[in-house]
Amino acid sequence: MSTVPEILQLLKESRFDDAIPLMEQSLRNAAAESPQSLTAAARELVRFQGFFKNTAQAITSERYFRSVHSLLEELAGPESPVAMAAADNLGSLLGSIDKVDEAIRLRERVLAHRRGRFSDDDQRVAILRDGLGVLYRRAGLEDKLKELYRDTGLCEHLRQAESYIRDKGGRVVSVGRPWSANCRTWVYFDTMLDPESLISGLHLDACVQVHDHRGTHDGSERGIVCTIHNDGVMGPHPEDASNATRTVK
Repeated sequence: MSTVPEILQLLKESRFDDAIPLMEQSLRNAAAESPQSLTAAARELVRFQGFFKNTAQAITSERYFRSVHSLLEELAGPESPVAMAAADNLGSLLGSIDKVDEAIRLRERVLAHRRGRFSDDDQRVAILRDGLGVLYRRAGLEDKLKELYRDTGLCEHLRQAESYIRDKGGRVVSVGRPWSANCRTWVYFDTMLDPESLISGLHLDACVQVHDHRGTHDGSERGIVCTIHNDGVMGPHPEDASNATRTVK
């Protein structure tokens, strides 16, 4: 009988040390049955990423996440999808408890692995890349941050604006697809943008238009979009940005 439901219940109760022997037994039994059984059991366990009330509670989970990662590397191989998912979970946990250097090393490995399987505009890559970018900023690794977002894949109608904003000190903080429809690659900067000035000053093509969105639950931004390729260059909305946020015109 599978012990996975029991393990997940222990995790929900933050009884991480109690969950470790059951987890090890469950994964070893599954591995003895077949690689497919191991993958199925592992996917259920690594799907639990942990939601903690505070740092102290998160710290108590570290041994569990390390054990899952180590065992899956042993049973499935260090480059297997389930071991990489466990590495991603462990990296996320370590980042949340200020073990940033180790978190960076893990998530760099996972990103390299994911980029070998998916294109850079795949959301699975984009989400992981943004998470790694947060860690780089926390560690003050500006050169690595620039390299991480060096090639965003923006269309030709927005590349000039992207380069100009970077030259003016704008720092990329996210690249991805924030909307499910009418959206391809959107690049977010940490500086507010003056879209009208960018369009006129850089003589951008007519397909580039102002985008202004101030949502309550779905975020807010202000910038420019290409209506042909559905790409965007965004900054925080002026009504939501802090007084210290600079503006690029």
